[in-house]
Amino acid sequence: MNNYEQKYNFITQQQQMLLDWLEYCYIQDPNYHFSSVSSIYYDTPTLDLYWEKRNGDYLKSKVRLRWYAKLQELEPNQDVKCYLEVKRKYGAIRNKERLELNISAKQLLVNPFEDDEIISFPSMAYELEYFPQGLLVPTLLIQYERYRFIDPKSSSRIALDINICCKCANEKYIPGIPPIFLSVGVLEIKGEHQEMLNSLTPIADHLTKMSFSKYGRCCESLMQPFELRV
Repeated sequence: MNNYEQKYNFITQQQQMLLDWLEYCYIQDPNYHFSSVSSIYYDTPTLDLYWEKRNGDYLKSKVRLRWYAKLQELEPNQDVKCYLEVKRKYGAIRNKERLELNISAKQLLVNPFEDDEIISFPSMAYELEYFPQGLLVPTLLIQYERYRFIDPKSSSRIALDINICCKCANEKYIPGIPPIFLSVGVLEIKGEHQEMLNSLTPIADHLTKMSFSKYGRCCESLMQPFELRV
């Protein structure tokens, strides 16, 4: 899919107020209104994809393994439906493609950075016509909760992401010590428009439009001194 993506930050203390407004204005996504989201992000050993984001490159890429199941509620050998996703941004325009995969809950729970199958998944990105410049390795596990809505007027899709945290990191490539809990949430709007929806105007003072990456912010929190964070 190709469309525009807008992102707005807000402080976590405002998340309930924002959620109440979205519930009032929009239609709950009929299939996936709420879910827990877990993602293993891949990067090169020198973190080239992180630096694309931090340097503000016009072309940016993300590669991740994503799932929605709560692993603690599953049997260790039970299969988990996952998605290998490649997300590319060209300025404000995004393109996301993914492959459906299955892997056991145990592999995701027990040191996924050392699991041979998880390590090998980026090789399948070629099926999505993504050709990285170097080897991709698993670096971070990031989790959050997501509420999804649909704007009936514009057909835009709206997501509210809260309780964002980095649960663990690959110590071979990321020197910081997790867990990291972000003090902000993210409101995402995906659709044909590049400007804030009029229906969000009453809460606009609580939102800050900015380019935001959960992966980038977690890497930054783990690696950078406070005065260099963006």
